[in-house]
Amino acid sequence: MRKRTQQTGLFLSMIMLATTSLWPVSVYAEETTEAAVAVVSEETDKADAKTLMEGNWAPATRARIQAVIDANAGSGRYVVFDFDNTSAIFDVEEALLAYQIENLEFKIAPENLADVLETQIPSVDEPVGKNLTDSDVTVANLVADITSDYQWLYENYEGFGAGGTHDLTYIHATNQYEDFAAKLRYMYSAVGDTFDASVSYPWVTYLFTGMTPDEVYDLALASHTYWSEYGRYSKETWTSPVELEGESGIISTSFITGITFTDELQDLYQTLMANDIDVYIISASFIDVIRAANDNFGYNIPEDHVFAMRNVLGEDGTYTNEYDYNWGGEGKCAQTQAAGKSTTITNFIAPNYDGAGPLMVFGDSAGDWNMMTDWMESGDTQLGVIFNRYRKTSDPIWQGSAEAAETIGNADARFVLQGRDENKGQLRPSEYSILLGTTEEVLVRPAE
Repeated sequence: MRKRTQQTGLFLSMIMLATTSLWPVSVYAEETTEAAVAVVSEETDKADAKTLMEGNWAPATRARIQAVIDANAGSGRYVVFDFDNTSAIFDVEEALLAYQIENLEFKIAPENLADVLETQIPSVDEPVGKNLTDSDVTVANLVADITSDYQWLYENYEGFGAGGTHDLTYIHATNQYEDFAAKLRYMYSAVGDTFDASVSYPWVTYLFTGMTPDEVYDLALASHTYWSEYGRYSKETWTSPVELEGESGIISTSFITGITFTDELQDLYQTLMANDIDVYIISASFIDVIRAANDNFGYNIPEDHVFAMRNVLGEDGTYTNEYDYNWGGEGKCAQTQAAGKSTTITNFIAPNYDGAGPLMVFGDSAGDWNMMTDWMESGDTQLGVIFNRYRKTSDPIWQGSAEAAETIGNADARFVLQGRDENKGQLRPSEYSILLGTTEEVLVRPAE
């Protein structure tokens, strides 16, 4: 498995040397598995530029994708990919949040942080979770504690340039840092679990407030590099210190470490383009986060083929805590999640192809179901490729997964499944997946 493409070069090696000493301070591994060496290499199993490498593709899935490619090469068609948990294994935006917190990469003035954290939250007094004593926790509680911690960090950490004299190693050992880290990461999960996706998806991007696009891009590049080199795929936990109960009490939150930019997906992008089939990304992560992955980790599609969440730029050229619905035209830029992904195709992509929908769509979750199916009845979309995360039956993409499981090997299958081993951070030559921390392979949840 390639750890990085040549484009990253010496610059990224220097980043890694500078950042690896920062991890982990308040992180406790729960389920950790060493990354496995890939079992195949692109150089030994790829017949030509127009044919997919065998890799760890499920054979029937690879065959169906290749058949659609062969039948449509040079015909002026296009395909659309989701990014998180599709083009890459695991979520680059969530990984970046942990990296941003650990490295205290924020450009928000302390007096503005509460406003940023509360952006578009429908009710700050509504319970969004429980603490370790099973008491309710509200957004207001979390914001009070996070902003208090941040004020102390801002005054004491030398990296903020506000007169602080302590380096990051010292800061990581403080109760204020551990409280800030745990409660900010907890708030991200709590907002996502409590409120509508139109609130939760852009919320995490508001933490880029005060940064320029180049600063977010560079931060994302450092994070992608760090996590792709991390070498472990695990669930890790941050717990706030008992010494700082604050208004929220003691809380605990978990997240997944490690990212893989897989050879198979990098090769798929290049194979499609070699067959004169255009490739687009529509991601619910932030635009500069996805641009950094596309440019530096082997995907290399044109920049104007990448669509993702965007925030308004202020007059000073830095991001504000406001989604940019007017990018590309007044009211034209929907949030790039769920139905908004189809709106993005309609507004920005399909007009370049006489209004036609995508030939194939690649995704993994409910957020991809609309764009995967909205053009199937018309016959434009011939195939939905689902990366198997063993989704719940309440997730709309379960429908496609169930159909895919019943039509494995069919020449006209509308949906196919691709398995992965989350413990190894790689695809599997099967439709069955092995979920993180488990050993049993799974296909599709039984209908309820």
